Amino acid sequence: MNIRKNFEAVFITAAALGLVASYATAAARPVEVVQPATATLVDSTVHVVVVKAPRLSVAEKAGLK
Repeated sequence: MNIRKNFEAVFITAAALGLVASYATAAARPVEVVQPATATLVDSTVHVVVVKAPRLSVAEKAGLK
């Protein structure tokens, strides 16, 4: 099957299957997320890494190879 030649048909088929799947699962019961009442944060800080270094010159880059 030449995918370029039949790309429109493949796209329409995929879109139709997605629509059917979406419609079929719309009436399904949603997932309930139960969070524990005793949830605590151990470490609420965000770590940031800063790298400071000079750029390598062309001669230094060539020396690495």
